[in-house]
Amino acid sequence: MYHLKLLPLVLLFSIVPAMVMAAPLKLAFPEHYAPLVWTENGKMKGAAIDLLNIIFRNKLDVETQYNGYPWSRAQINVEKGIADAFVTTPTPERLTYTTCSTEPVFDIDIVIYTYLNHPRRDEILAVSTPRDLLKFILVDYRGNGWLKSRLPDARVVWTDTLEQTYKLLANKRADIIVRDTVNFDYHARDHRYTDRIEKTSVVVDTINIHLCINKTSEYTSILPDFDRVVRELRKEGVIESIVKDYTHPSIALN
Repeated sequence: MYHLKLLPLVLLFSIVPAMVMAAPLKLAFPEHYAPLVWTENGKMKGAAIDLLNIIFRNKLDVETQYNGYPWSRAQINVEKGIADAFVTTPTPERLTYTTCSTEPVFDIDIVIYTYLNHPRRDEILAVSTPRDLLKFILVDYRGNGWLKSRLPDARVVWTDTLEQTYKLLANKRADIIVRDTVNFDYHARDHRYTDRIEKTSVVVDTINIHLCINKTSEYTSILPDFDRVVRELRKEGVIESIVKDYTHPSIALN
């Protein structure tokens, strides 16, 4: 009889973990950062989504919810706990309110782009450090953490979308875009902009993109398993294959 009285308590504690994780893992993304992620007909698509579906749904059995926002708002949502996580570069500011994976989801070179026949092309090709970029006018999209953390005093023409940055550079409204190669290769895959924008061989940085989870979210507990699965998928060539699906053929460096 004593054991029967304890049975309801045993059942209660046995279901608590499932109740704790009953809400899906909410991830906030930029609306327009193809090919890694973008919104189409109300749904999130892209290389990051394909990879995260494999990790969370197939490997870890974690239910997810993906939402796209203007990138600045997406970051605010994670900071305030409206969303659990984002996939991005762990800047000092972002690390104040998130805990990030040890393993990067993607690692991507950041290179310089300029418009064709730029009169200061030789100076641009001689850039060796991010600080050298202060000599030029840059164009970038609002919310870019790399530019804000590395060059807060740079002269920047800000836009709302990535597509707008390429249009402004092609029309000679700025000197330089500092951008990852994956993004440009995707936008140039049908030869858009390649007749007006030069992808230089100047690599100014390599960024590591991680899963970063709000410190107050109970989903921080999944990070060790997340890291393990990422290592396995990288070793199997899955991550490289996903990126190639969106960027092949890549644009050669000049």
